[in-house]
Formats: sequence, structure tokens, C-alpha cells
Amino acid sequence: MTRRRVGIVGYGSLGKYLAAEILKNPSIADDFELGFVWNRTPGRIGDTIPPELVLEDLANFSAMEADLIVEVAHPGITAEFGPKFLESADYFTGSPTAFADAGLETRLRSAAAQENGHGLYVPRGALSCLDRVLEMSADNALDAMTITMTKAPHHLQYVGPLEIPLAELTEETVIFSGSVREVCGYAPNNVNTMAVAAMAAPHLGFDQVEAKLVASPGLNCHIIQVEMFGPETDGDRYSETILRRNPARRGAVTGKATFRSFLKSMIAAGGAGDGVHFR
Repeated sequence: MTRRRVGIVGYGSLGKYLAAEILKNPSIADDFELGFVWNRTPGRIGDTIPPELVLEDLANFSAMEADLIVEVAHPGITAEFGPKFLESADYFTGSPTAFADAGLETRLRSAAAQENGHGLYVPRGALSCLDRVLEMSADNALDAMTITMTKAPHHLQYVGPLEIPLAELTEETVIFSGSVREVCGYAPNNVNTMAVAAMAAPHLGFDQVEAKLVASPGLNCHIIQVEMFGPETDGDRYSETILRRNPARRGAVTGKATFRSFLKSMIAAGGAGDGVHFR
């Protein structure tokens, strides 16, 4: 069987992890090979990647003949290159907060729907209950959803309005409460899990899925709580709550468990044809 060529866009901690797994993990190398690595600053890639696989100009991606392009850089990559990637490869985006731009979400869903066999893949990341969200959404049983993410202040990259600066907080504080669309603009590197949930429940979407972001000094993990609600019936309402605690070292945006989850999602990406797929 021909191995799938994977192009990695972005060479931060997650990009390095994925590239190393493809190059060095025998169980993965049987099915995948590294097609290219791109980084905004090529010199930071170093000598761990074969020089012929370092792509200096992302506009030349098609020359590398990747079957699957994996974005682990910045939401702006999807805005600039997403539709182009889908013309020649499956596209796996690690920054789903990009889709908080309603126009971009529409363009990418349209590009993924073209009958060329290439699909848009969205990783579950830290959304452990993704399958349940998809199931309830498909059954018209999901009427509302709230996602609360709790992290230590030093794990947050938040540019929204604050009554007290993050570094000065002394007790657990809700720093944002509103729509997923709005919080994606304030903390795009922290709330990808929320964006995945909004994509998985398109009838609610970025405007109707509620988001809460909590800063908790001294916390040494990322806590994600997802509350799903069914329609109200005679005053009663079905509800379901999922809680996940992911240990994370100081300063980490993403925990190790999410790295492994992302790799598993990448391995499962491809082969589903046109459309939007969750892995």
C-alpha cells in the first residue's frame, strides 16, 4: 500500500512532535511519510528535518505532492490557504478557531464539498465527548450547549477586556462569559476545543454555543466541562455533563494528552471523501 505523504504547516511544539512521530515511529512510518515541513521562520526548523523536505514558500505546497496537509501554526493559515489546500489534498486544521469567521467557515465548507475526493478534517483535541455531540446533533436532540474551560492564568493567552490583569488574580475568576464566536477572538490559542464543539453542532454554531473561560491561580491542569441540554418538554429537560482534567506543565497551551489525541486524529484523517469530517 502506498504511504500517505503528510505536509506539516507549523513547527512549534506540536509540529515537532508530529514530524518526529512520522520520521521515527515504525508503526506510523508503515503508512505515512513526511511530505514537507513549513515554518514561518525556516531557520527554526534546524537539522532534524531533511533539507529537501523543508518548504520555504508555502505557496509552493502543491509541488511537494502531499496527500494530507496538517496545519499546526495559526488560524490565519486556513484563511489564506485552506481552499487552495483542498484543491489537491485532504486538509487537517489544528486551529479550528479560524472558523469563528463566518465567511471563512462558509468558504471552507464549500471548498470541502467540491467533488474532488478531498475533505476538511477537524480534530477532536480535548473534546472527549465529540461523538456524543455529533450524535445528539444528528438526532435533533441537542438544544443548547455550554463549555467551561478552567486554566491557570499563566496558561492563558487572553487579549479580551479584564477587570483585573491575569497576573494579579488571587482567586478563581470567570474572565469571559458569552458566545464561542466572541471568545475565539480573545483567546484563539486556548479555545480550539470550543470551536470544535461549535463546528460539530452547526445548528447551534459559534453564536449559540455558550462559552465560559475561567482563570484559577495555582491550577496545574486544564479542566473542560461540557454541558449538553435537550429540548424542554413539559417543563423537563434532558441534560448531560462531561468533565475532563488534563495535566499541563507551566506555560503550556496544550497538554501531553492532547498531543497524543491530535496524533491519533491525524492518523485517522483521510479516505472519507468530500465534506467536513471529525476525527
